[in-house]
Amino acid sequence: MTSPFIVLFVVVPAVVALVNLFLPIILRKISNLISAAFLLYSMVDVFFISKSAQLSGEFGTFALFGEIIFAVDQMSLFTLAFIQLSALIVLIYSLKGVQSAAQKLFFVLFPLTVAACNGVILSDHAISFVLFWGLSGMSLFLFALLGQTKESSATATKTILIMGATDALLVMGLAIMWTLKTPSTWSLSAMKIPVSDGLSWLAFFLLLCAAFAKAGGFPLHTWLPDFSRDAQVESAALLPASLDKLLGIYLLARMMARLFEVDFIINMILMSLGAITIITAVMMAMNQHNGRRLLGYHAVSQVGYMILGIGSGNPLAFAGGLFHMVNNTIYKSNLFLTLGSV
Repeated sequence: MTSPFIVLFVVVPAVVALVNLFLPIILRKISNLISAAFLLYSMVDVFFISKSAQLSGEFGTFALFGEIIFAVDQMSLFTLAFIQLSALIVLIYSLKGVQSAAQKLFFVLFPLTVAACNGVILSDHAISFVLFWGLSGMSLFLFALLGQTKESSATATKTILIMGATDALLVMGLAIMWTLKTPSTWSLSAMKIPVSDGLSWLAFFLLLCAAFAKAGGFPLHTWLPDFSRDAQVESAALLPASLDKLLGIYLLARMMARLFEVDFIINMILMSLGAITIITAVMMAMNQHNGRRLLGYHAVSQVGYMILGIGSGNPLAFAGGLFHMVNNTIYKSNLFLTLGSV
C-alpha cells in the first residue's frame, strides 16, 4: 500500500530544524513542540490506519523514482512510536533552558536528530538507511561538542571515530549482502541471507558491529559512559539513553528476524556477548563516583539483556528484548533528566 504520508516523519522535523536556524530561542522551542505534537498525532493516525487495513505485513510504503525508499511494518511502527515519545519527554525537559552557550544549536540539532532517527526506522532502501544512519551518528558527534566539560572535545572525537568506523563496516556489510542476493537488490525487506559461508558470516558481523556501537554493546560501548558524563544532560537523555539504543537494537532485531537466517552458533555467540555486556558494565558502574557516568555504564549493562533476549532465537525472549528496549529507554532517559535537575 503506497502511503506518501509516512515521509512526513522525516520531512517535518527536518524543516523545523532548517527554520530554527533563523528563529529566536523562544520561537525555536515553540516550533519544536508543534513538530513533536504533529508527529505524535501522525503516529496515532498511522497506527489506526494500519489497524483498520488489517494488513499482516507491510502497512505502507513511499517510493521515489520507482524504488521503495520508506516502508512501515509492525516492528518499525513499534520503534517509531517510542522515538516520538522519548523525543517529546526530553523536549519538554529542555524547555526549562539548556545551558545558554548551547541553546541555539541544541534546538536546531534536536529536530534534525529526530528526522534522522525516523529515517533510519522507515528506510527500506539500503542506501537511504545508510544515509540516515550516518546522519544520526553525526548528530551524536555534534551534541558531544555542545558539552561544557574539559573532556567534551576528546569525548566527541572518540564518539565520531567509533561511529564513523562502524558506519564504514555497515556499508561494507550491506555491499556484501547485495552481492550475495540473487537477484541483487537494495531492498532491506528482500535481503534474507542464510549465514552459511564465509562472506555471509562476514556480512553478519559487520552489521553486528554497527548495531553494537550504536546501542552500546560490548566491546564497542566505550563512547557511551564518556558521552553521558561530558555532554549536556538533555543530550545524554536523548541519545545514548533512548534514541541511539532504539536504533541499535532495532538493527539487531532486523538482522535476526528479516535480514539473515541464523543458526544456533550465532545464537550462542550473541547470548555470550550479551552476558559479557551485562556483567562487565555492571561491575564498571559499581566503581563510578560520577552519577551520569554511572548511569552510562548501567545503560550499557541493560543493552546486554536486550542482546541476550533477541540473540536467543526464542520468540518469547525476542519479544522480551524488544520490551526491555522501550522499558529501559523510558526510565533511563528520565533518570538522566532527574539527575540533571538536582
